[in-house]
Amino acid sequence: MSGRPPERPGARTTLQKLLSRFHFGITLFAVALSGITILLAGITTLRSYADRNIELAAKLGAYGAEPALVFNDPQAAQEGLEPLMHIPGIARLRLLDDRGRPLYQWASPLGDPAPLLTHLFFPRPSAATVERNGSVIGRIEVWGDSSTLIDYVRIGALAGLGCLLITAFGTILLARRFEYELVKPLGEIATVAHDVRLHRRFDKRVQPLGIAELDRLGGDINALLDELQGWQGTMESEKAALAHRASHDMLTALPNRAAFDEQLRQRILIAETKGQRFALLFIDADNFKAANDNHGHAAGDAVLVELSERIKDTLRKGDFAARIGGDEFIVLIDPLDESIRPDGLADRIRASAAQPIALPGGAEYRLGLSVGTAVYPDDGVDARALLTAADAAMYADKLNNRSK
Repeated sequence: MSGRPPERPGARTTLQKLLSRFHFGITLFAVALSGITILLAGITTLRSYADRNIELAAKLGAYGAEPALVFNDPQAAQEGLEPLMHIPGIARLRLLDDRGRPLYQWASPLGDPAPLLTHLFFPRPSAATVERNGSVIGRIEVWGDSSTLIDYVRIGALAGLGCLLITAFGTILLARRFEYELVKPLGEIATVAHDVRLHRRFDKRVQPLGIAELDRLGGDINALLDELQGWQGTMESEKAALAHRASHDMLTALPNRAAFDEQLRQRILIAETKGQRFALLFIDADNFKAANDNHGHAAGDAVLVELSERIKDTLRKGDFAARIGGDEFIVLIDPLDESIRPDGLADRIRASAAQPIALPGGAEYRLGLSVGTAVYPDDGVDARALLTAADAAMYADKLNNRSK
């Protein structure tokens, strides 16, 4: 009976079997390494975005919680922090006063899908101080959870497992090919994974490799990168939205106190360098409380929105307006030249605000304003001095209005 003799124990393996085992092992290793690299890169990127979003949320909460800390009002704290309670990935909030005593606490009613991931990626809360007129009046702490990461980890694990299964099937068919023909396309995949890991190049894609199985693998990796790029775009949009909320008043869309402080600092530096003058107007509504008391908070909000629009309509293109408190506004007239008188501008703002304001219920409301002005450098050369001078002038104007 003819045939191939049986192999003796300890006989040397054939080159074909050696290449087959080598190709199979190196392919699985490279693909597994690429999958793990992309998964870890994605988790790292998403974690950095999540940390930044939580940080921005803390700053946004610090602005919204300022009135509550001033008046020690837990209900106002709840209303001020309400927008943060709807942001995915926030598990718990805590507002502390200047003595470290809790004023308001909130915990998400949704369970943490992966406490281990939360403990690993969000071991500590993100905190922001709450300031008023340059003094710290409290602190807000924001805890994150794993809800923004768990979906990616689950999909990434399944996609990685699918890639490994496809690769295992493909390597069986490709075991007889020469090493160069197999290693070269794997090098393309490794290059893409390298760029993703080191440079966060989620726009990179695996090009057609000429091998059906590896092309399928490249398609799976490209699909995963498509998802990562989409999530990256979403996180960037959310980051931009949170950054805008952190620097703008949510009701009137005007810049808030933090944005005003930065704007004033910059304009003082420019004015000092160029020898220019500018004016600061401190505006306060005299009878705004009556709008809320007599017509409701919706009417009060409508008054504030309309007042902000009228203030903006009286300004030039380069001037700046901000809402820094409940019914308090700041205007920067910059630069200030001989053709512009701060008192004249204040009169125009008063006249504009005095026009009837239509309320949601159909009624009309007339608003009175008290306006105080300060001029740089006549009334001060730093932010504190200018604000103090404008505030004092505003209160003097308010007393004068009451005496009429």
